[in-house]
Amino acid sequence: MKSIVYEDIRHRPDVLRMKLRSGVAYGMMVGLSFAAATWGIDGFLLSQAHAFYPWLKFIIGAVICMTVGGSAGWLVARSEKGVLALLIYLIVGLVFSWLIVALPFRILPAVLQWLDPETGNLLNYTFYEGFGSRFVIAIAWVSLFVALVGILQLPLTEPAAFSTSLFGKVAPLLVCTVIMFINGVIVDTLNNEPLRTAVLHLENTIQFAVEHQGEEVDRATARTMRMSSLRAVQPVISQPRKLIVGSYDQFLDQIHVLVRFGNTWVDCVVVYNQPSFCEYVASASP
Repeated sequence: MKSIVYEDIRHRPDVLRMKLRSGVAYGMMVGLSFAAATWGIDGFLLSQAHAFYPWLKFIIGAVICMTVGGSAGWLVARSEKGVLALLIYLIVGLVFSWLIVALPFRILPAVLQWLDPETGNLLNYTFYEGFGSRFVIAIAWVSLFVALVGILQLPLTEPAAFSTSLFGKVAPLLVCTVIMFINGVIVDTLNNEPLRTAVLHLENTIQFAVEHQGEEVDRATARTMRMSSLRAVQPVISQPRKLIVGSYDQFLDQIHVLVRFGNTWVDCVVVYNQPSFCEYVASASP
């Protein structure tokens, strides 16, 4: 009597391809959700404040994170080993942590120098020695969340590959999205928030001054809105404007925000999120 050979469905070529696709999609969603929370929210808020290239960090970060995450997801799906998954995603965490510090302080000014030489030449972005501690903090936070999504990839994506329902197939993507979005919101406070807040506060001051130009504003309100910081550049503030961080100190407490009013560049100092004073950039004229 002829014996019957049962094929292990898990090793069928079509099933293996499906698992690999699920792994890549999972890893790419890890990268996209992390980038959306870390730089996407930042980009949205800056876009409401007349910022230069508000979405640039998000675009760069999303491309890198999705590429790294997708590659990790593919490797994990191919290996099908939980221990290796943890190791691979810890490497992903190192890349994400490096990007948290490198993107705003090194990559962004280099890209801006290429995209917009006029603006790029005015930037003075220093990578201080103390920024190493920011990298260490980033590693501590990111590693926890990335290790979790790495451990969960195989238990989540393998059943999803065989699921016949739409929810069953997208459930792993929803889980990793929530985990990495929380992670991104946390690390956003490390570098993005202080730089962004300086721009937002200065934008509020400028907008208030423009709306009340020619009006008498009571002293208390004027002091609260820091209107005196714009006194030296009052003639140009009604022109169309764009804002960008020009330089900063090593603690991100004192930040110079460059503003282009029409064709005139202005340098405004923001100390502890309070606009202090503005002056025309030496190479520009009012």
